[in-house]
Amino acid sequence: MARVERFGACLIAMLLATVPVSVARAQSPSPSATPAIAARVLAPGAALDAAVQAATLVDAGRAGELWDGASPVAKRAVTREAFIAGITAARQRHGTLADRQWLSVSRQFHDGKQGAPAGHYVSVELLARASGGRSVRELVSLRIDEDGTARLSGYVVE
Repeated sequence: MARVERFGACLIAMLLATVPVSVARAQSPSPSATPAIAARVLAPGAALDAAVQAATLVDAGRAGELWDGASPVAKRAVTREAFIAGITAARQRHGTLADRQWLSVSRQFHDGKQGAPAGHYVSVELLARASGGRSVRELVSLRIDEDGTARLSGYVVE
């Protein structure tokens, strides 16, 4: 239960420090697919690939590109400039990250009543080695938008 509560707090932080880029679905559902169906077809491997892609873009100083492809929910939560500044500051504290490994991939549905915008989300938790050998966790959140496309909705590094 503590992990779920921590995720809820992180999701809010991610939406405020949002990270964006459009990602491909594992399968392409029919045009009439609902977000609930799209959430079921986003394979864990596709979510992991998208999370590593997002983290790699952050590594390369390309946070603006991430924001450009973000979920509209994320874009409403933070301006492009604030997003870039927040991500840059958070990552500078940790230095270069390397040797990423995945820790978890999970799906959630938020009804919009607990602070996070309603919708289906997939979260990927990564563990990386920072400068000096410290371990750093990255949490990347994807939202299944109304058009059935998974887009980044958040990024937190802790």
